[in-house]
Order: sequence, then C-alpha cells, then structure tokens
Amino acid sequence: MKDSVKEILLRFDEIGQYETPKQFDYADLERRVIELSINLQQRFGHTFKIDAQVQDASFFCDLTIPIKLVINPKPNIGYSIRISNFGNLATINFREEYPREMTDGIIEQLDMEGFLFVDIDEIDYTYDGKFNDFKKISSDYEPSWYVRYFDYL
Repeated sequence: MKDSVKEILLRFDEIGQYETPKQFDYADLERRVIELSINLQQRFGHTFKIDAQVQDASFFCDLTIPIKLVINPKPNIGYSIRISNFGNLATINFREEYPREMTDGIIEQLDMEGFLFVDIDEIDYTYDGKFNDFKKISSDYEPSWYVRYFDYL
C-alpha cells in the first residue's frame, strides 16, 4: 500500500465507529450520490442505478455500472461504484472489467463531485489502523481496509 493511501485511510479511521463516522450526515450524502448518479448518466448516456439497500455496513451504497459499459460481462458480478460512509471515499468494484477511458471518466467525475477515489488494489491489505476492536470483528478472517470502509460488517 502506498504511504499516501495509508495516510488517507488513517485520517478517517475513527475509534469506536464501525458503520459511520460520528459526524455522518445521511441526507447530505444521499443528495450527493443522487447528483453523482445524474451526472454519470449525462456523461456516459446510461443509467447508474443507486442501490442503497445497505445495512450493517461501512459503505453507503453501490452505483450500478450499466452492463453495456462492461467489456466482457459475467453473470452475478456486482459491477459498481461503491461509496463509503467515511471520508467521501469511493472505489470501483471490478475496475479491470471496464475500458480505461470509462474508469478514468468515473474517477474524474468522482473528483468533481468531491469524492476521493481509492483503488481496491491499494486497500486489499489487512486492516492495521488504530481501532483495535475493529480488528476483531470476525473470528473467521482478519478484516482488510476494504472491509473497514467498503463492505458489510
């Protein structure tokens, strides 16, 4: 993991906060995600559906990437932009499945909307932050930084 990414992740790592930060503003994030979805639709000409049916998670929602934009779509894959509850962080699931110009456009749009893109390859590491109880959320596996900010808990 790059030091610059680790610095970002640690900045939003609040002790005692599993699903949301202390100052979490649901309505504001919902408004911003709706705006992002509309702007992505205008940019790419396809609907980026918001899947916000999320509970017990460190992320807010998935913006489903239209299957027409995937290079070689596979069944039962969650092609999406995932928005974290923490720090305006966002990532792209299965980034390697899309044309580079599309992912570059999504990242640019995320930046324009005030979201901070974090590549999954940079957060697929064992969580080693300051929230020690988070390290024990599962007896089956060691949680990763992805779990910390972008997964069900």
